[in-house]
Amino acid sequence: MKIFGIVSIALLLLILGTGVSVYAQDQRDDARQEEDKAKQDDKAAKQDEKKDQEVRRDDKEVRHDEKVEQNEHHEAVDEHRADAHRIPDDKFRAHFGSGHTFRIGHPVMVEGRPRFSYGGYSFVMVEPWPAGWAYTDMVYIDFIDGAYYLINPVHPGIRVVVNVNL
Repeated sequence: MKIFGIVSIALLLLILGTGVSVYAQDQRDDARQEEDKAKQDDKAAKQDEKKDQEVRRDDKEVRHDEKVEQNEHHEAVDEHRADAHRIPDDKFRAHFGSGHTFRIGHPVMVEGRPRFSYGGYSFVMVEPWPAGWAYTDMVYIDFIDGAYYLINPVHPGIRVVVNVNL
């Protein structure tokens, strides 16, 4: 009976020892999983940071492109002012401005630039025809900061510099 007691105790210790080692292994696995998750989170954070840097770089390039376009626009306006003919104020108020819209139709190309007539005057477009504008859109001529512009009310943020030919 003593042998039975010793064997029982040994068997009990063996079972308990196995359970403790399995529990310790589970804890190590949990720690390893948490470590792997932290590494994945760090990797994702680095990827997000890299994407943010790319977006910032793209934004800088877009802003640079916008500045170049603005400079080209200002150069065209300055060139226009140097060559500009003025419409007398009374005739301008009678035929031009936002209250006097018209359709250009198809402009005639003269020396590589589109030309159209309205209100007894001929206009030459100093800048290219904007994308998204149709020749059938209602437009008007306005005088802003010493320059004449062709404006499309459907696209109010875009102004095209025009020269007046007398």
